[in-house]
Amino acid sequence: MADLAPEPARTGSRRAPTLQQVADAAGVSRSTAARSLGNYGTVDPALRERVLQMARTLGYRRNALASSVSSGRSCTIGVVISDVEDPHFARAVRGIIDAARDRGFDVILANTDEKLQAERAAVKVFLDKRVDGFIVSPSSGMVSNHLDEILQMPRPLVLIDRFLPAPESDWVGADDYASTCAVIERLAGEGHRRIDLVAATSRSVDEIEQGISRPISPIAQRIRALRDATAALGVRYRLHTGAMSRDSTRQVVRAALDAPDPPTALLASYSEIALTAFQELQQRGLSVPGDLSLVSLDDAQWMTVSSPAISAVRRPSYEMGVRAAEVLLARLAGDGPAGRRHTLPNLIIDRESIGAPRVTAESSNP
Repeated sequence: MADLAPEPARTGSRRAPTLQQVADAAGVSRSTAARSLGNYGTVDPALRERVLQMARTLGYRRNALASSVSSGRSCTIGVVISDVEDPHFARAVRGIIDAARDRGFDVILANTDEKLQAERAAVKVFLDKRVDGFIVSPSSGMVSNHLDEILQMPRPLVLIDRFLPAPESDWVGADDYASTCAVIERLAGEGHRRIDLVAATSRSVDEIEQGISRPISPIAQRIRALRDATAALGVRYRLHTGAMSRDSTRQVVRAALDAPDPPTALLASYSEIALTAFQELQQRGLSVPGDLSLVSLDDAQWMTVSSPAISAVRRPSYEMGVRAAEVLLARLAGDGPAGRRHTLPNLIIDRESIGAPRVTAESSNP
C-alpha cells in the first residue's frame, strides 16, 4: 500500500469567529446576539443591525443546526408553487426569496405541476423538515384538508395568488375581479356587445355556471366579473373552458370563432392562451383589432413586440411574493396585519389590440 502523503502544515490559518466574539464586538450579551442573528425573539432594531454589522465585519457564519436547536426555528420557509416555469410564479418566487433573505431566512421550493397529489406530498416533506412556515399556491379551488395539517402543527400559512375559503390562513393575491370588470367596461365603451372569455380550467361550463364546481380563484374571479359586468352593461358573453394545453386552446379558440354568432372581443385568461389565439387569428387572415379585439388578463413580454401590441392586465407578481413573505415572517414574529386577505391592485396596459367592432348585420341587431 502506498504511503499517504503527510498533510501540509497549516500556516497563517485563523479560527472562525465565534458567537461570543460577535457579541463582545457589538457590546451585547451572547443571547442578544443569538436572537439577532437567528431572527427570533424581541431585539431592538438598531441593536439587531449593530450585531449583524459586526457579524459581517468579522466574517461570522451562523451554525444553522445549532441555532434551530436553541431557538426551535429552522429559519426556512417552505414554498409550494403550481408551476415554477410560469413567468407569473417565477417572479413571485423571486419576491419571496428576496424578502426572506433580507430577514435571514432560506427558502425551500417545491413544484406541483398543478397536481393535488404532488402538493400533498410537498406539504408532508416540508412538515417533516420542520420548516417554520408555508407559502402555498393551491392547485385546487376546493380541496384543502392537507393544508389544515400545517395550521395544526402549528405553522403559519400564507396562500399566494389563489384563495381558499378554508383553512383560516392569510391570502395574498391580486384584484382580478376589479381589473376584469374594468376591461369589459373598456370594451363596452368601444361598442362591443358580444365578449367571449377563454379560460384555463378543466371544469366544464355547465359545472361552473350551475355552481357544481369551482375553478382556482383567479379564474373564478374573472368569470364572476364577466357575468356581473356584462349584465350591468347589457352585453352578451360566452365562457369557453378546457384551454389546458396549446392544442386544446387552439380547438377552443376555433370553436369560439366558428360559432354562428362569433364574438367581437375575446378575453384570454392567461398569456399562453392569448398567444395561441393571436396565432390562430393570423392564420385565418383576421386583423386585430379590425376584425376582433383581443385582451389578455395576464401580461407577457411578447405582447409588447407583436403587431399590434396586445392590451393586457399586468399582475403584481413580484410584489405579491414580497408581501406573502412579509406577512408570513410577521406571523412568525407573533405580529402581523389584523386582516387575513391582502389584495394588491392590477394594472391595465392599454396597447393596440382594442378597437371598435366591425359593423355587420349581426352586430347591429343584438
